[in-house]
Amino acid sequence: MEEREFRAFRELIHRETGIWLRDGKQAMLASRLSRRLRHHGISDFASYLAYVETAQDGGREMHELINCITTNKTSFFREMHHFDFLAGTLVPEVFSAARQGGPRAIRFWSAACSTGEEPYSIAISVLAALEEVHAPGGLPHGQPLLPGGWGIDILASDIDTSVLATAARGVYSESSLEGISPATRNRCFMRGKGKMLGQVRVKKEIAQLVKFQRINLMDNTWPIEPGFDGVFFRNALIYFNRETQELFLRRMLRFLRPGGYLFLGHSEHVPWLHDAVVPLNQTVYRLRSARR
Repeated sequence: MEEREFRAFRELIHRETGIWLRDGKQAMLASRLSRRLRHHGISDFASYLAYVETAQDGGREMHELINCITTNKTSFFREMHHFDFLAGTLVPEVFSAARQGGPRAIRFWSAACSTGEEPYSIAISVLAALEEVHAPGGLPHGQPLLPGGWGIDILASDIDTSVLATAARGVYSESSLEGISPATRNRCFMRGKGKMLGQVRVKKEIAQLVKFQRINLMDNTWPIEPGFDGVFFRNALIYFNRETQELFLRRMLRFLRPGGYLFLGHSEHVPWLHDAVVPLNQTVYRLRSARR
């Protein structure tokens, strides 16, 4: 891939997704796009770029290009302190508001959900926290997972259609559950047998709480409703320049309910956003607005 081709792809990718490929990523981009050239029988990157820009396929090849360049690294309960905050602070806060007449509902948005471990971790944490506030010490064995008629709505979005398909299936290697307690494993996952040996599937009671949807954050409108209690957008800012980071985060804040929370990755700090959010601890931010 020549330098001029790299720059042309970089501009196209930035325009379509907001992702900014820094200098030095030329070899990485060439390696990832090579399989699309082979798929179409195209011999050079300039011809492939022309094909992407002129293809009359409803954007399918652009989606394939985007799937090639996105990086997806995640795990269950990654950065556990966020799920501890969710269970120990956020859910009890919403529960307390509900006891005073507020809605018996809780909503989250996992805005870069990758293969789904994050939104499923949110669902598991919310259920466990609601059980605890309803019945300290846990519900008796055999009780339904969703206590007290609560509504739980978790939107999980990504721009990569391939990882969304994996997430929607909810099937993972058994080794991915390392560090998760046996009780949580037994209650929230089914172990595979036969051809599925060594794999686990998220149980229906958990999976039905999560809705997966492709969202390109560069689109002018996002097809979602506001009023989230929390938005998770973790370990994604590195892929965008400062201007795009601010564009995305300030738009996301509009979808939080008053006093809602924004969760970022452990190395992501946004002092330029402090006019709109109150930094708490460990990259948890609260919207500067009236409490719920």
